[in-house]
Amino acid sequence: MASWTASAPWKQLLLQALETNSKLKHSSFFQLATIGSNGRPANRTVVFRGFEEGSNKIQINTDSRSCKVDDLKGCPFAEICWYFTDSWEQFRINGRVDVIDGLNPDPVKLQVRTKQVDFSQLILYYLGDSKYM
Repeated sequence: MASWTASAPWKQLLLQALETNSKLKHSSFFQLATIGSNGRPANRTVVFRGFEEGSNKIQINTDSRSCKVDDLKGCPFAEICWYFTDSWEQFRINGRVDVIDGLNPDPVKLQVRTKQVDFSQLILYYLGDSKYM
C-alpha cells in the first residue's frame, strides 16, 4: 500500500504549475467529474483549498446540499482536470474521494474538516493519489 506521506510525482509538478500561474486568479479552479445515480457523468468547477497536511490528498469545500455530494456518496470515484492557460499544462488526476461531513465516524478526518471550515453545511473532500497527464 502506498504511503500518503511520500510525495507523488504529479504533486511537485502541480505545485510548480500553481506557482508559475499564481498571477492568474482562475489558476486555483479545476473541474471535478463524478458519476450520478443515473450512471451519467457530471462535471463542475471547484476551488482548490490545498493539500491535506503531509499527504497528496487534494482538498475542496462544497455545500452539503449540492448534487456532487450525492454523486460521491453513491460512487466515490472521481477525476479532476486542471488546465493552466499560461503554461499550457493539463493535469488529470483520478482517485477515490472521501466525503467528510459531521456524520463521518473517523475522528482524524473530522479534525481535518474542522481545521478547514467553520460552516456546518460545508463538506471537505479528498482526491487521492493517482496519475497525471
